[in-house]
Amino acid sequence: MLKLCVMAVVLGLSLSAFTQEPVAIVNGEEISRQELERAAGLNSILFTLYQKFPRFAQTLLTTPEGKALIQRYQRDVLEQLIMRKLELQEAEARGLEPTPEQVEARVQQVLARILQQNQLTEEELAEVLARQGRTLEDFKADLAVQVREQLMIELLRDQVTADATVTEEEIQAYYHEHQDRFQDETGAVRPLEEVHDEIATLILEMKRAEIWNAWLEELRAGADVQILLDQETDQG
Repeated sequence: MLKLCVMAVVLGLSLSAFTQEPVAIVNGEEISRQELERAAGLNSILFTLYQKFPRFAQTLLTTPEGKALIQRYQRDVLEQLIMRKLELQEAEARGLEPTPEQVEARVQQVLARILQQNQLTEEELAEVLARQGRTLEDFKADLAVQVREQLMIELLRDQVTADATVTEEEIQAYYHEHQDRFQDETGAVRPLEEVHDEIATLILEMKRAEIWNAWLEELRAGADVQILLDQETDQG
């Protein structure tokens, strides 16, 4: 009975998830329920939970608290999709486009990492994909889409944070305030000239992150966003 109950709920989630009905509209562009399911991986999570912790899965799927947790998780993932959509819209509006060579180089890097992590050759990966009804060319094409979008967002971040700078005073102040971070094997503090560029890079990245996050908040606040998930509506 437990198995039937849990699997019925999972099946119901799966059937509803793979529809094209929108769960959000971002500046006129839809995010489908299928996109949300793909990003959240909820069915895979629930199936794994059922196999290893069936009682917990039942509690998660059949109690108000459990359902609320699932809805919160979906909403968090949806917000990530909304922000990505906004970033891509802004990048497109600014005409930020990586070159085909940049996309291809990044695709090869990602593919090499996938092969290394899974201890596969390209031929073996092709065999795995064939068993799933896919080809290696299709897989690379999907990677290229994701890589292009990520590169667009990176170009956008570079442009938004281009004015970030680091002064010598800031480098020296950071060095004197965090000397415990610059000790060698003997415990002696490394000289400033030895860690100067390391500190400059660290401070610059912190400043860029601060500028980027503040800019993203403004972007989200000014966007026209409708949340349709679970019949909720949120005008952003």
